[in-house]
Amino acid sequence: MTLNMITPVSDRRRLIALAALALPTLLVAIDISVMNAALPSIARDLRPSAAELLWITDSYNFLVAGSMLATGAAGDRIGRRRMILICAAIFALASAVGAFATTPLLVILARAVMGVAGSAIMPASMSLIGVLFTEDKSRVQAMGAYMTVFLAGMAVAPFVGGLLLAHFWWGSVFLVSVPVMAVTMAIVPRLLPESRSDRAPRVDLVSTLQSLGAVLGLVYALKAWVNDGADASAWLTLAGGIILGVLFVRRQRRLEHPLLDLALVRNPGAARTLAALFLTSLIMGGSSLFFNLYLQDVQGLTPLGAAWWTLPQIVLMIAASNLGPWLNRRLAHRTIVMSMLLITSLGFILYAVLPVTWIGRPLAAAGAALAAFGIGAAFPLLMDRVISATPPERAGAGAALAQVSNELGIAAGLTVLGSLGTVVYRGRLDLPDSPAAVSIVDGIRDAAASGDPLLLQDVRAAFTDAFNVVGLVGVAVLILVLLLTRTMSNRA
Repeated sequence: MTLNMITPVSDRRRLIALAALALPTLLVAIDISVMNAALPSIARDLRPSAAELLWITDSYNFLVAGSMLATGAAGDRIGRRRMILICAAIFALASAVGAFATTPLLVILARAVMGVAGSAIMPASMSLIGVLFTEDKSRVQAMGAYMTVFLAGMAVAPFVGGLLLAHFWWGSVFLVSVPVMAVTMAIVPRLLPESRSDRAPRVDLVSTLQSLGAVLGLVYALKAWVNDGADASAWLTLAGGIILGVLFVRRQRRLEHPLLDLALVRNPGAARTLAALFLTSLIMGGSSLFFNLYLQDVQGLTPLGAAWWTLPQIVLMIAASNLGPWLNRRLAHRTIVMSMLLITSLGFILYAVLPVTWIGRPLAAAGAALAAFGIGAAFPLLMDRVISATPPERAGAGAALAQVSNELGIAAGLTVLGSLGTVVYRGRLDLPDSPAAVSIVDGIRDAAASGDPLLLQDVRAAFTDAFNVVGLVGVAVLILVLLLTRTMSNRA
């Protein structure tokens, strides 16, 4: 096996290359959660249905997750630097379309294309980190810096969205991607070496379509069940998603070069790490939606006003992402991960006790900050465990496997916890025939239109109860993750 790349690379050039990799990653991370800040504005302007509202939120995330295995393998074949350049151009074009969309469907389609492009950028970037930083300690530090950018991007997204929405229309959250990706296309060829595998297999299109169909089928069935009940279409879509998932797994077992390396998944240590990544991302992704809606629609803050309450989360996220690799030089791996997961649990406990009153603002901010701190320190270590176990010729696919657990978890959290929250909200509100029962955005709008302060109070209380349930679910999931990490090797 040979890797086509520029060697050797000086320490200074490696650091500059790492910064170049971080730029598009920052934007991809921001786009994962920036919709949460813009969602109320989009809902008021385009008036999407409840199902369309959820698709606007998570179509990007599910296309990232569903496409990442294929795009990671494609990057191994055509070159990781080239893949970044191609997909940066696609990302910018789709962002421009989304900025001027006039219908919910066009927003969903633009976000979906952005998701496919974003799915290629991250595994290509992460595999290049493995090529540039070959020593274990330096790779963990580089991964920590990279994850700092990624996690900080997710954390700063509400603040970026709030600033843009305070001065421009909601389309500006899309349009900001264009100049950033243009800069990426200008600097990447000059700063990054090309890296590809001469033995990388062809991307299996059938496997790609099967995996994407399975993910989207299961998601659609869940959304349909929450919004319209368990009718025939929901059951048929669920069955279709399950069948495609089974066919995908069976096909991977037969292929000489599978899209999903089941040998890595069957490895107990890697499998537990992937499960931990998925579950922690699930609760972080789902809770971020509730966090922003709580500040804007329950506490009555503007997008910019809500963004100020995310500053503690941003600061601690950045600090923690560098703290994890630093601690890794002094403490055992498992000790760090478990300690940080306990801190994250404290954040979700605060979510579980949030009230409707103003005191909920600092409590929510503290909860988000604690959760971000714990996850920010644990993530680089968990990601590196998977990537370091991948053969060099499959670096892109291995990075994709680690990242797909993260992205799929975020997307699943938006859908699963979003759907759970909708069920709790409607049950607590107990107004099945009212427009307010669709979502909290509709509830706030209906209460304002009717001038009914009691309805407004009930809507806010119902959503807060839903957020409390999400907090309890987060605590339960983190207990499961702690059990998983206890069985990991305690590598120093």
